[in-house]
Amino acid sequence: MRVMESGFCSQEGGCDWAVGIHAEVEKALSKGLLIAQKHPSLRPLRHHLTLLHAHFAFTFPSSTTSPKFARAILRRLIASFVPSDPPGTVYDAHLALITQITTPSPSSNAAANTSPAPLGAPALQATLTAIDTLITLARKNHHPRIIALAHVIRLCILLRAGAWAQVGAALDTAEAALGLMFDKDGKINNDKGHITAMANAKQDDDTLPRWNSITAHDVNALSREYSQVHITSNLSNVEPKLEEESDPAHASLVIHTLLSGTIFLTFSGNIRAAEQRLVALHEIVDSGALEGFKDGIVQIPLSPHPPLAVHTTHPLILLPLTFLVSATAKRDPVGRNPKRRLWADAAISILNTAREDIELPLWASLADRDEIIQRTVRLTADLLCELIAISIQRSEFDAAETHLNALLTLTHTHDLFHSYSARITLHAAHLAHALGDTEHAGVCYRVAKSLDDERNAGAGYVGAAACAGEALLRIGLRAQAQGDGENSKSCVIEDTGSDKSDWLDAETHALARSAIQRCHGMGGTLEAVGKVVQAAVAGARGEIVGAKSHLKSALSLSTLAGENHLRALLLAQVGAQYLHTAPAHAMETLAVCETLGAGMGAKPKDVDGGKGKGKGKEKDDTDGGDGSIGNAPLRLWVGERFLEIFKRANKPHRVAKQEAYNAMYRGAVEGMVGRTRWSSAVEPDHDEKGLADGEDVKMQHLDPDQDVEM
Repeated sequence: MRVMESGFCSQEGGCDWAVGIHAEVEKALSKGLLIAQKHPSLRPLRHHLTLLHAHFAFTFPSSTTSPKFARAILRRLIASFVPSDPPGTVYDAHLALITQITTPSPSSNAAANTSPAPLGAPALQATLTAIDTLITLARKNHHPRIIALAHVIRLCILLRAGAWAQVGAALDTAEAALGLMFDKDGKINNDKGHITAMANAKQDDDTLPRWNSITAHDVNALSREYSQVHITSNLSNVEPKLEEESDPAHASLVIHTLLSGTIFLTFSGNIRAAEQRLVALHEIVDSGALEGFKDGIVQIPLSPHPPLAVHTTHPLILLPLTFLVSATAKRDPVGRNPKRRLWADAAISILNTAREDIELPLWASLADRDEIIQRTVRLTADLLCELIAISIQRSEFDAAETHLNALLTLTHTHDLFHSYSARITLHAAHLAHALGDTEHAGVCYRVAKSLDDERNAGAGYVGAAACAGEALLRIGLRAQAQGDGENSKSCVIEDTGSDKSDWLDAETHALARSAIQRCHGMGGTLEAVGKVVQAAVAGARGEIVGAKSHLKSALSLSTLAGENHLRALLLAQVGAQYLHTAPAHAMETLAVCETLGAGMGAKPKDVDGGKGKGKGKEKDDTDGGDGSIGNAPLRLWVGERFLEIFKRANKPHRVAKQEAYNAMYRGAVEGMVGRTRWSSAVEPDHDEKGLADGEDVKMQHLDPDQDVEM
């Protein structure tokens, strides 16, 4: 069977000496089972041969065998067990049945370049029933390790199936079974008390007099509370018990649980709880827990019976997977060295320097080694996707194009393009959108949505993101056209009927409705994006109160999720709502937005070793690269709002200074649109470099008279 799994019997590329092995294996299994059934003393051997028969029927279907037949064999075997049978053999049969139910049949997933399809409702229900049976049996036998294993399997299966409504309860149960304890909802204590204002992020449950207002105090408090820089975790509650520290099986279960918990909580938009699991995950990985099962096999003791050998995820996969999950959970692109990029770069370095001699059990086949290599390639592709995303968010477009080309090369080389085509196209859409190429961005959004809908029947994450991106792109283009039309007509009509104030066409409305519907229930980040689309539609209709309500909900969700890139956009929209009614409040909100925009491109500090420099000083940026500007379109837009406020407040010196900043940002934006190289578009004079190095980040504080009264 190992020869067959390694591909030596395949019609294309097979070996002559392996011809006919399929028939020989089938004949040997039949004879062995017949002999074992006739001799009661060979009962343990009969169980082992039956498990091999089920594996053979599932892996190599033919006219006489099939996956359905294999599962029937396992169910008959489970029903035939008696109390005197070794528990390890009984558990092995249950685990084999769970594996076969959750594994796609070889005929439907024969190609190595296709991702496994998500579990359907019947398969998921059958799997959960089999897991419940295993838990009941383990409780009867008083085997807590098997109970914990079953709970971790349930968690991973629910996560893979996307049954988000059940994942939370499964995570709590698995963590309790393994002795992992975390602060509920990720709340922590700070100097000012326990902050719980945004714990639930409800939509329409506020009835305060100023319920649509987001003050700068609230913004700064939330920023401190949900910052990804200062994270605390009750590690004393997470550390395993003394007798479990050297147990590879327990360590493997804890690592898988923490990985699943981090993924789920990141998806749900609870960055605080995800950070706690992430800290605990790195704590156990850094302690050398992966060294306990170098070959990917862990032994679960079942004293006084022989232990149960379980095939777990190989350490060569777990280590870069930990870094990939860390990069995915670190959503904040602001800062000189964003953790998302650091973790992704480190993981790619690990994968590039991986040893060729992968340590495997003696009975492993070439197929097992090829599977590990295939997973490392997929991990590399996923990490490149993270690097593309963070580069686009930080306006590092040359790096984004480099990583995108590397991803295309990798997927074509390893025949994985079909699996990643939707994500690659979505990244191309985001890159074109960020560079102002709206026509190309719109085409890529539609293609990405179509590709993802083909694979996920219209319920995929990439398809929802592409639909929302196209909707916001069309709304922005319509708003730009509407603004140009109003400027050309110089009309003075302010209070027209609300029925004529909607400037979106029917096609855009239909696309926006689809985006809102698809984003609902797709996690904290996309849920916030859906609220942004709702706010844009409400604003197009002149529904100011409704737009503010949706913006507030989106800001709450993005803050809880640690999405500072989206949060900057939301703060800009919130500040624009108060330009005329509360300019001081608008400046406070826009100042935070401008700071985030500058941080999405901050470069690492170069420390000068001169005396008296303290922490060191940042050298002048001599290349004028994109990192010195950050998000230039956002900063230009905020600068224009500041300029408008300063002009109304009659502050000529502030107006002159702001016009200089806006000219620098405008040059950067123009260079983005028609750039051949980003660095050539932004080359400020030596005098302006000092401003770009951070002085303009808090430009509203340069004037001693900071009050803006209208």
